[in-house]
Amino acid sequence: MIIRFMSHIKKRNVLDGIMELLTLCDHEFVPPLSSRNSTTQSNLDVNGKNSSVPYEYFENIRIQPAFVVLESGKVIGFMSFKKNYVSHEIPTSMTPNIYITTVIVHPRYRNRGITNKLYSALLERFTGYHIFTRTWSSNDSHTRILSSRKFYEFRRLEDDRGDGIDTVYYHHAPISQTKLQIIRQYRLTGSFIFLLLLTILTIIFLITWLLTPGGGIMHELSIAFSTSLIASALCLFSDSILKYRESKNDEYINTLKSFGIENLQFHKDELLEDIIPKCENEIWISGYRLIMTAKASFLEALEKACKNHKGLTLRVLTVAPWSETFKLVYENEDVTDNYLKVFYTLCRCMKENGAKLEIRMTEKPIFNDTYKVDDRFVTGPYLHCTSKNNQKITAKDFFSLDINDPKKELFGIISKDYTAVWDSASTQFRCLDFYGECISSGDVIKNYSKQEKLTLLKKFCSPIVDTEN
Repeated sequence: MIIRFMSHIKKRNVLDGIMELLTLCDHEFVPPLSSRNSTTQSNLDVNGKNSSVPYEYFENIRIQPAFVVLESGKVIGFMSFKKNYVSHEIPTSMTPNIYITTVIVHPRYRNRGITNKLYSALLERFTGYHIFTRTWSSNDSHTRILSSRKFYEFRRLEDDRGDGIDTVYYHHAPISQTKLQIIRQYRLTGSFIFLLLLTILTIIFLITWLLTPGGGIMHELSIAFSTSLIASALCLFSDSILKYRESKNDEYINTLKSFGIENLQFHKDELLEDIIPKCENEIWISGYRLIMTAKASFLEALEKACKNHKGLTLRVLTVAPWSETFKLVYENEDVTDNYLKVFYTLCRCMKENGAKLEIRMTEKPIFNDTYKVDDRFVTGPYLHCTSKNNQKITAKDFFSLDINDPKKELFGIISKDYTAVWDSASTQFRCLDFYGECISSGDVIKNYSKQEKLTLLKKFCSPIVDTEN
């Protein structure tokens, strides 16, 4: 298997292979490719238009650069893209950019890491580019890959592809940018050209001044112009350098533009995966569905922390997935696997690395995930909203906070909030008993139904006894 980059697809066998893949996988996409007239079509709620073969879509693909996966000369996958694509969702300030239009792998060759290899090839070749792509909200397999490659949600268009199906734009920041790319992105080319012109004129007038030592009008005018030009050049140079240095901060600022907030960005999961393995004393985790903490990379970070520092204190505060509080927020969403993965990993850390683990469940709503790693809180402001029928309460972080100074008031407020809910929790989880059951049952648990998994979790929940009274 080889991956080839083609700036323009000319070979007939490659074009035929791409057309075959588009036709074969047409209805895996939402909406189907055959119902679209381009790879960047903005109106994707196209229930009324449908044909049997994606001819128009193919005509767009054939003129785009692509990475093509070949095995024995046969096309088994490809990734097509556009360079410097600008739309209502992708601002001109985020150029140079790559906009991925299509990623397809032949069904027979899936689960071999081919899509990951395509993303690796793209990121390695275009290190200085902003990378964008879009997908639909229920495309879980693709979004998991995007998350693992450190793509983050950039913009969401609700119900854009039909009722309950959102279009989600993802963004990957440039891995590295050359000075020229930064100058282009911040539109400093004109400033530096003008600065060069001022410098040249200043030198000319200084030479004129030196060549007319006897005085006279040219002598006086030359020194006057030189002085003025030097002052202008210094001001322009200072302003250009300040704008150039702003690029160093922009790694953190772009995600919030989708919420109407400029110049602020922070990715909670990436930060946690970096700092958790360095933990020396305690980790607190609070959250509803434990979605983030069910990620393989996050669980690995927890295991590293427990191996690196024996006897860590681990606190987990969550809401039971069978409780009325959980149903109020997430209705019948099935996240039992997340609870099992997180609890099992933490219990294994307790058994094998001597971690001091305590898990409590509360009936109080916990809308956003909060983490404490030693003297550092990672959390975020969040928005409460309801569904269109005002039946389902949801909440999302719209940016994350890294609070690492215990002397600050906000640190104390978050700590007190967590402690208050922790102290009021009525149920605790019997971690060692649960771990023993998992070990004895082996892989049988994986085949449990949702109800059987919930029953298993309930089995190891006990009331917290107030020993003070």
